[in-house]
Amino acid sequence: METTSANRTLYQRPRQAARCAGSPAKSATLRAPAPAADGFLRHSFTPMYAPAPELPSRSATERDFFKSRSYLGNHYGLELTDFRSLPYPYNVLMAERELHCKLRVKDKYRHLTITAQENGEVCLTIAETFDEDFCLYYIPVMPIYQLWQNEAHVPCAELLTAVCAYLYAGAGISYYRDEDTYMYSNYEVMEDWINDDWNDGEEDEYALEKADLENAKLQGDFMQAKMMEPRFRQSLDCLITHFNAVSEFEKDCLAVAHTCLQLGKDFPDANLFQHASLQDYEVEDYQDNYVGMQEYISFIGSVNDHLSERLKSMVNDDFNERARYQEPETITCFNRVQSAYTDELAYEQRAFGLIDDLCTLLYRKP
Repeated sequence: METTSANRTLYQRPRQAARCAGSPAKSATLRAPAPAADGFLRHSFTPMYAPAPELPSRSATERDFFKSRSYLGNHYGLELTDFRSLPYPYNVLMAERELHCKLRVKDKYRHLTITAQENGEVCLTIAETFDEDFCLYYIPVMPIYQLWQNEAHVPCAELLTAVCAYLYAGAGISYYRDEDTYMYSNYEVMEDWINDDWNDGEEDEYALEKADLENAKLQGDFMQAKMMEPRFRQSLDCLITHFNAVSEFEKDCLAVAHTCLQLGKDFPDANLFQHASLQDYEVEDYQDNYVGMQEYISFIGSVNDHLSERLKSMVNDDFNERARYQEPETITCFNRVQSAYTDELAYEQRAFGLIDDLCTLLYRKP
């Protein structure tokens, strides 16, 4: 979905009309009759519109639209005004405007469209996504590796490794050490660039970035092996039971683990990409391509070393060339009766919250 700024036309605020100087004599006080004023304020004016050169057939359009609108209202539990007595096409316009207002909900964006189906019938469709700006969800694993190297922090490392194991094997988040992933290819490109810098004679920068790259490989392989161990993939509840949280960091680790455990219990068969949008979107050229969810949601090495700055620049330059991005989305077509609304994106919303909490925790590890 491409996000653009809305253009607004600004109009001058109405002002009181200029008057000629009046007679010094006191004018009589004039008042409009009360009923006239009340009637004006209570009157509902039909909005102006620019009619299309050709309007769809009235009888078929009204019938299909209001039938579909009834399905939509029952699905979401909305109380809708009956506009069918208004002249056509005002009744359709007013009914659509009311739907736009009543479909607004916190944290969700619902895009309403009126479409003509293959059989010629008119139908309402809702595409529901998150009402949030585009973000990168990159989970660094090297901070957890560092926790493993300190015996006092091994219990925290175990908990966080189990959380990452769920996000990797359960939620389906890609890992930067797996070939054929977006992040794996980025690290390969960076390695080529680092070697080119060495040939250019930039020895100091080369040494720092070369060391960061080797650490990202070795520590990433270590963490991936840990995440694949059965005790971390299947025993998060046992780790939580035997975990003794004393420090604030340990309490936060325990809270993240509890969130992960509950998420897996509430949605045992879900994954983060089950409602990915643009599945059938045809790409005509690179500029028309979209950023895939597996590209902006991934495990990476680190976010605070010399290599991470180069990685951030690479990703931003790449994504800025894309026209849109893939995101969780559900599409409901109201050409028939639909069951009562349930939040089909609830898992994704909670999973993104878990990733946020985990990353925040790793950014301030001891």
